[in-house]
Amino acid sequence: MELVQRLKELGFARVLVLDGHACGADAPTLLMALWTYEMEANPSKDEAWIHPYYRISHHAYQAARSFVEECKAAGIEAALRDDIRLKPIFARLPGFSQGRNTLSYIEGVGSRFYTKTFAVNVDMEPTHQLEEEKHGLHCGNCRNCMAACPNHAIDEDGFHMERCIRYWMMPGKPVPEEVRAAMGNRLIGCDECQRCCPHNAAPKAKAGETVELLRLLTEHKAVAEELKSEIGVNLTLPNRLLAQGCMIAGNSGREELLPVLEGLQEHPSEAVRVHAEWAAENIRKMHD
Repeated sequence: MELVQRLKELGFARVLVLDGHACGADAPTLLMALWTYEMEANPSKDEAWIHPYYRISHHAYQAARSFVEECKAAGIEAALRDDIRLKPIFARLPGFSQGRNTLSYIEGVGSRFYTKTFAVNVDMEPTHQLEEEKHGLHCGNCRNCMAACPNHAIDEDGFHMERCIRYWMMPGKPVPEEVRAAMGNRLIGCDECQRCCPHNAAPKAKAGETVELLRLLTEHKAVAEELKSEIGVNLTLPNRLLAQGCMIAGNSGREELLPVLEGLQEHPSEAVRVHAEWAAENIRKMHD
């Protein structure tokens, strides 16, 4: 079984072969398989948008599980190693760099990739060697991401996770009021710091698949079931999707959603109730 070729056949665009021990693994070889993607244009604010990263990461996860099972059948020990910290390794690999947004970038690809890491009990010739020193930031005088971040999570002092809207998406509890408007029409994920970055290619003209907002608010359990195969179980807990949908509704300004939002103010989930009340009030304010 040719391991690198098999990973590419499963959908990974690039595979790095590294010295496992040099990377802190307890196996002679570490395979870092990179699944790349292109950015999509943002859809209308009437639709709930899912960042493409979450779709490709789920597909990569499924492909990785298949790879491990195939290795086992072939008598090869291969283990998924999600516990290995990737950024310190990327910071010492040629062709990789990092931005102020803390994301890692690959020369010629940018930051739009997802990585699955495997420890393999087979001696393989490394394709990349770790450099002695970590790379510095590649940003120079650029401050694009600082200006673009919807909740000012990036400044001269660095990246502040507690301000990042992704940190607050679908937590299962009410999101702070000062963060809700920054959510826009995002169901999961944000892309502003990548979209404006000169190290990334421009988005494709066409927006990807979205969730119709009214359906999200009225059929959230059915929507959750449909999305499981696309973004996984952890991101499709029905009440969390519904609570996020309420914030999107509040940002949409659509008056026809008011009756639905008013009904959701009696929902058993605190996050749904609080977000529905805020959303209805916000829509009314837009039309005062």
